[in-house]
Amino acid sequence: MLPKIKEDIISVLKKAIPALKKEDFTELSDLSNRTIHDASIFQDADSISCAVLMYSLSKFCQQCKEKDISLPNFAAQLEKALDLLKKDNIKLYENKIKEIFKVMKKYDEKVNIYFEEAIKRAKIKKASWMHEHGISIARTAELLGVSQWDLRNYVGVTKVPDKNLGGLTAKKRLEVARDLFK
Repeated sequence: MLPKIKEDIISVLKKAIPALKKEDFTELSDLSNRTIHDASIFQDADSISCAVLMYSLSKFCQQCKEKDISLPNFAAQLEKALDLLKKDNIKLYENKIKEIFKVMKKYDEKVNIYFEEAIKRAKIKKASWMHEHGISIARTAELLGVSQWDLRNYVGVTKVPDKNLGGLTAKKRLEVARDLFK
């Protein structure tokens, strides 16, 4: 793991732990966005898993709260993961993150169905943001383990590519494209 990635993940985990304790699930979702920059630059599994974990935790915990299901102590699990990462025990850190995903997945059958869908949506959403940072749809789909079809559908609906066009209308974009081929 690169030092910059490690530093950013440590920073995210340090903020995620109190957010979980305060049940500030929106903060967890916001923290997932921080790691997208690293994921799009370095295209590494650790940044991607951290982003998906924060987003998934926010959705999972919110769903449990709404259904009045008591939550596992994810803050304690993240504290252990943080400690392992600080000690440069990367393999055990990665295993701890996998354990957290497994806890969410096995926690409750009803939540398990939601969790599977939340993970899929989180991966697609994060992939679209990576695509917005200039990584191809094929590469982001490969990195996050989602289908290009699902990703293209999401990008098409959210109009992510349009954000970088400076507010040009479809007609103006067509004119620009035609000028390119004259």
